[in-house]
Amino acid sequence: AQKQFSRKSTSLTYVHYSHMLSDFAFGTNETTAHKMPSVEFNSVSREALREAKEWTTNMLKPSDIMTIKNNHVIYLGQDDHAYLLSLQTMLNVRIEEFFRKGKGGISITGNPSNVSCAAIEVESMLCKAQEDFTQAEERDILYSVVRWSCKDVPWIQTPEISAVLEKAYLAGNKNHKFKTHKVNLMTKNLNMQRLKDKPKRLYQRVSAQFCDLICRVGFQKEFAPPAEQRYGSGIYFSSTVEGAMELWKDQEHEQYIYIIQAQVLTGKSTIGSPHLILPPSLHGDPLDRYDSLSDMMQTHVIFNGQQALPEYLIIYTRSSENFSPDYVLCPVLPHSVCRNRLWFCMVVYLH
Repeated sequence: AQKQFSRKSTSLTYVHYSHMLSDFAFGTNETTAHKMPSVEFNSVSREALREAKEWTTNMLKPSDIMTIKNNHVIYLGQDDHAYLLSLQTMLNVRIEEFFRKGKGGISITGNPSNVSCAAIEVESMLCKAQEDFTQAEERDILYSVVRWSCKDVPWIQTPEISAVLEKAYLAGNKNHKFKTHKVNLMTKNLNMQRLKDKPKRLYQRVSAQFCDLICRVGFQKEFAPPAEQRYGSGIYFSSTVEGAMELWKDQEHEQYIYIIQAQVLTGKSTIGSPHLILPPSLHGDPLDRYDSLSDMMQTHVIFNGQQALPEYLIIYTRSSENFSPDYVLCPVLPHSVCRNRLWFCMVVYLH
């Protein structure tokens, strides 16, 4: 039998949701009396296939310590922590959570085979945590623009129920994808009026597993924390691709480099510092604050995901050790719905 499930799971049967949203790689384990256990990967996307194979290889590589970096560790619940404790006992490993300098994750130490088993379980838990977070964000975004109500049933006016009703309504409307795009543009136009500023074309480097989530709910600081948060605890961008490569220089474990080009409203900006969790106030008024922080050169930090609209996903191949800005563009058709965001994708090859 062939199974399909999310990118991080507890079986050798494997599914990897790629940056192309509808593309994924899946594997099936084939074992007979006359064959060694094996995993076969299939995908319509070359990028998804390579990432799936690399992720599986890393998970199964013998090691007495493994570190999984994912800021969604802060969204693990009481039941999740109880399960982590049971994993420690069951597999005789040591599991430690960490959160330092805006970056979180889980470290696992012990016997190599047990470490691999525990790591796959932890990846599955984190995958569920980030999906739950994304669904909650989707409901809140939808609830801010569409609210269903019923005179005789007032209790249905909640983000969860309203989201279900709206999606059911849109399912019968062939033109709903144009409506959602107009909502995004309307939100952007309202923010432009509020900030009284033209958007800047900025770049963010992300991990493969977060491309789909950014398309669904926009930019979040949990998705792409930089190597160092020198200018505040927010959502980072760079005005150049080279700058984005430098900000996220710790993402060297993936087969491809993923850069998102976005329109970002920076508004009134001031120089940032590591201790800031919000922009400082203007003229001492706590209700009137700067809109963003920066290094006054090419790094920009915002604290509200609605100030940024993703436009393009750019994929670089690792064809040389040195990063070069020279590239060839291969446009890909826009995704049909892209879950409430309109993206265009292009593959970029380095020379």
